[in-house]
Amino acid sequence: MLSDFENYIKENNLFSKDHKLMLAISGGQDSICLFYLLLKSGYQFSVAHCNFQLRGEDSQLDEAFVRQICTENSITCHVKSFETKKEAKKHKLGTQEIARKLRYDWFDEIKTQENYDFILTAHHQSDNTETILINLLRSTGVSGLHGIQNVNGYIIRPLLFADRTQISNYLSANNLSFRHDSSNDGNDYLRNKIRHHVIPELMAIEPNIDQVFSSVSRNISDFENLSSNLLSNHWKQFVSENNGVYFIPDSSFISLENPSILMYYWLKNYGFNASSFLSFNPISSILLGNTFYSKDWVLTRERNGFDLRKIPNLEPIHCMVHGVDDIFNVEDAEISLKLLANEALNLKQANTLYFDAEKCQFPLLIRTWKTGDKMQPLGLNGHKKISDILTDKKVSTTKRKSKLVVLDATNTILAILPDVCSEVHKISQQTSTALAICLKYH
Repeated sequence: MLSDFENYIKENNLFSKDHKLMLAISGGQDSICLFYLLLKSGYQFSVAHCNFQLRGEDSQLDEAFVRQICTENSITCHVKSFETKKEAKKHKLGTQEIARKLRYDWFDEIKTQENYDFILTAHHQSDNTETILINLLRSTGVSGLHGIQNVNGYIIRPLLFADRTQISNYLSANNLSFRHDSSNDGNDYLRNKIRHHVIPELMAIEPNIDQVFSSVSRNISDFENLSSNLLSNHWKQFVSENNGVYFIPDSSFISLENPSILMYYWLKNYGFNASSFLSFNPISSILLGNTFYSKDWVLTRERNGFDLRKIPNLEPIHCMVHGVDDIFNVEDAEISLKLLANEALNLKQANTLYFDAEKCQFPLLIRTWKTGDKMQPLGLNGHKKISDILTDKKVSTTKRKSKLVVLDATNTILAILPDVCSEVHKISQQTSTALAICLKYH
């Protein structure tokens, strides 16, 4: 098994003897097997042991055992105890879920503090089989069928060439002791139920079931790599980007039988899940203005496509302006106010609005527009809702949320920035001094 271990590391280019490694060790047979394989192969490594304090005295004995074998073999040993049940209650998570979070958060800390190159775990082929079956029962997508990968960032699983029987035989042949976790004997967890009841039935049909599932994992991974490249090329061909904002045109879905599938696989990298899109078929059934949210991103249905952007700061803008010659930074624009003689005006100046200064009563207020806001736009006899003005100008649903208006001391709207002026405050031939509001976008 030692030669198979060394060959697997070399063939998959997992790590070398120049790397600084940390082994996650429980004291059970899997991690103890990996411990001695690393030791006999001459790799430079330390170990990290989590004491979750879930099994009373046995948890303390596990820790003592790990410390002992590290001392005997001059291996650096990191140990941390967790109040797992307390943390599970605090975060409202299951015991296994919180234990996993605590474990990997701590591993991240150690890696940073001690400058380890990789963290090794002792997952093997039998674990992989169980994981795929669990994912199938949870209606997994394609990614769930690839099972456990031998490399996931800086987490490496160098035992995925072996199954549970091979590991057990290696320990027996070398007279190596390990700690037995009695929680694996019951049926409290889904993994245990699959291990004790489902796997034996499958092995009666196919004795090499772990090798079969390992082959499935490799095939699925190859397919994932291929599909990922195709999806990436399709994205580059159709999707445009401007300052971190993406536009996904309807033309990217032409001739696709089920475009919602493409949308899902494109956007899963942005935190969206399948339920967000799979109910929409065709994509054209999504109404204008409909929005979908992930943790950090928002997708909005616009005319002829979709707008994808980071969720903006939803705090409303509220900025008082007490006089001219001040400069304000509001979101992505620098706003400045100036008083100019009528003959000095340049009406073709981009992103600049002009008003009759005598008609504008200070202080002014620059704020995010609200539902129900109205103004009298330039050239119109009556008032009109801001929402209708934005609709007439075909301002996208996403952009209209952050539109700013300017009000004077009478609470009358002078402008919608950057390009709609008020009829009430317009300049005329009688205007002697104009108020200029200039916008300079970052």
